[in-house]
Amino acid sequence: MQELISIQKYAAKHHISIFNVIKKTMNGELPTVIKEENGKEVTYIALSSSSAHASIESKDTKREEAADIDYKKAYEDLNQEYLILKTKYQKLVDMLEG
Repeated sequence: MQELISIQKYAAKHHISIFNVIKKTMNGELPTVIKEENGKEVTYIALSSSSAHASIESKDTKREEAADIDYKKAYEDLNQEYLILKTKYQKLVDMLEG
């Protein structure tokens, strides 16, 4: 079964720009269906039920990867980098004032 979704909705759903969705349709990366509505041709992205299932699985994988982050270590690394930059900045300020 195919689900049809507009380019704008596809972009919002996948958090990418409309321009990138159009590029993917032009390159053939996304299957499209063109329908005529109110005298205008409208392009839809054709999603199969298996691709919808795959996107759900990829979201679950991303959540699991995010859960594996050691936030304490990440904070310590960023704090260390901040202190180094703060010291360099202070030395520059002291040179300019002195």
